[in-house]
Amino acid sequence: MLAEKTKTRQNFYVRFENTKENLALLAYLQTLKNQKFVVFNSPTEVTNSEKEHIRLNAEIDKISQLKAGWDGFEASKPNKNAITQAETIVSMLSEKVLKYCALFPSNDSSVYLQGNFPKGGFAAYLNGDRFSYFMKGENFKNSAADVELNDKIISKIENQICKNLI
Repeated sequence: MLAEKTKTRQNFYVRFENTKENLALLAYLQTLKNQKFVVFNSPTEVTNSEKEHIRLNAEIDKISQLKAGWDGFEASKPNKNAITQAETIVSMLSEKVLKYCALFPSNDSSVYLQGNFPKGGFAAYLNGDRFSYFMKGENFKNSAADVELNDKIISKIENQICKNLI
């Protein structure tokens, strides 16, 4: 029934063979209204609509594979909770924001998310428990330390980036 399946962190993509049964299932899936469920009609649609999420999830995979001493010295291995935070924040931010972002490991087992936007910059330090961030533009500056990672704060950050930095 399934011709190809590609798994990403929080999403999965399936290409169905064009059989009568599969086309009926696809038609049904497209009627569902859950925003976390998107049906793509071709691999090109997946690539175009989620390419930044896919790129950053690949970066997360690489970071999660690092071992202690990854920097050639005494850098700690990235901790699993910081990796989970990176996965969460990447899944919550839009493609519009993520296209300017990159992820980097920290030598203290944390992860950095950095954005270099047309009108300024953003950096988030993900330590596995809470996170801190700083954003600065020409006439804009905002920061917070020791913040809980949740939908509300990520939505606020996204709005501020889109309004002041892009």
